Formats: sequence, structure tokens, C-alpha cells
Amino acid sequence: MDSTLEKQIASASRSVEEARRMAYNDPARVGELVEQISVLADLRQKEGDFRKAESLYRESLFRVKDLRKPDPELLAGIHSLLAYLYDRWGKMDLAADFYEKALKISEQHGFQDADRAATIKNNLAMIFKALRQNAKAEKYYDESLETFKRLYGEQHNKVASLYNNLGVLHYANLDVDKAQEMHERALAIRQALSPAEIDPGDLSQTYINLGAVYKATGDFQRAEECVDRAKRLRTTLNGYTPLPRRSASLLLDRSA
Repeated sequence: MDSTLEKQIASASRSVEEARRMAYNDPARVGELVEQISVLADLRQKEGDFRKAESLYRESLFRVKDLRKPDPELLAGIHSLLAYLYDRWGKMDLAADFYEKALKISEQHGFQDADRAATIKNNLAMIFKALRQNAKAEKYYDESLETFKRLYGEQHNKVASLYNNLGVLHYANLDVDKAQEMHERALAIRQALSPAEIDPGDLSQTYINLGAVYKATGDFQRAEECVDRAKRLRTTLNGYTPLPRRSASLLLDRSA
């Protein structure tokens, strides 16, 4: 194991033990415990130990459910984290099950139109695509897209991500015209964003996905241009990685 990661795990383990003691004496601090557990579980995934990460998330779930009044948003968040873990682990059926549970909790408690619920729908759509249930995938992508457009308007990075993902789905369905339309919409939005709003990794992937579509239509010149732009973008990343997140992030489909 990398020595830096080993030190991070040791430090996070101590923080979890301390949070467990505090939560035992004061149940109101269970939320803090869940946060510390999530940090450690994320490190365990980086280590490649999915079983330990699963055990930690299951502990979080038990702790929150054991409260007199469980926080529904916290429950939805833990379910989505478990789903994200199972997705990375290759356990797609379990991933779909836990995303659907997270979504049900969101709907039952009236925050189904929130950003988190739309994110869950996007990620659930990707799972159904992987399971070759493309009709369900398209349904959830469409619902997620409409929510993000309602929340943020058309010109937003998350809306671009949904157009991208729909493009990849249509490409998988051999509907190249629809795929091209979706990817071109995604690119137009990303190109119009301010430098502070642009995720260079996402923009690079948009070019790669659009290049694949152009290649499928026989437009090899534009396909090559897209690939070249993606390569130039990637040379500027210089070790760029997204900020770590404590809940399942909006996933971008990269399989075109």
C-alpha cells in the first residue's frame, strides 16, 4: 500500500473511533460519525478494499436507522454512497437496488426535485444502461435532465452532462443522429461556460464522445478534430483531479 494512503487510513480510523465514542454519548452527533465513516470508506475504496468500505457504509446505515427520528436526507445519501460503491465493485444489481431505495426515500420525504435526487436518477440510468435496460435508462436520464434544467436553466455543466449521457445511450442504441444532437448540445453548453465553471476532464470527454459519433457517420475530418482537441485539453490537466465528494457525484458516461 502507498505510504501516504496508509497514513491517511490510520488517521481516518482514529477519527472514526473518536466519533463513535462521541455519538455513543450523544446520539445527536451521529451525523458527524457518518461523515467520518464516509471519509474512511472512501479511502478504503482507494485501497481497493471494497468489503471494508461496504462494512463502514452499512454501519452508517445502521446508526442512522437506529435514531428515534432518522434524517431522511442522510439516509438517502448513505444509500446512494452504497450504490456508488457497488457500481465501482461491479455489483450492478445491488447498485440499482440501492439507488432506487435512495430515490424512494427522496420522493417519500418531498425532496424528489432536489439536485441530489436528480443526481441519483442520472446514476441509476447509467446502471440500467450497463444492465442493458435502455428504456429504463432513458426514462431516468430524461427525468434528471428536466430537473436540472428547472433548477439551473439550460446553460449549466450538469445539463451538459445529461446531454452527454443521453448521447452515449442513443449511440449504444445505434441512433447516431440523436447521439450527435445530444453531444453537440453538450459541447455548445460547455464551450459557453466561464473558465471557472469548466471541468477540463468533462470537456475532453465530450470531444471524445462527439468524435466517436462523427466517425460513425463517416465524417472523419470532424472526428479527428475532436480527438485532437481532447488530446490538447488532456495535456493541460497536469495532474488535475476533481475535488473529493462525500456523496455520490454526478456520473459522466464515457463509453461512446
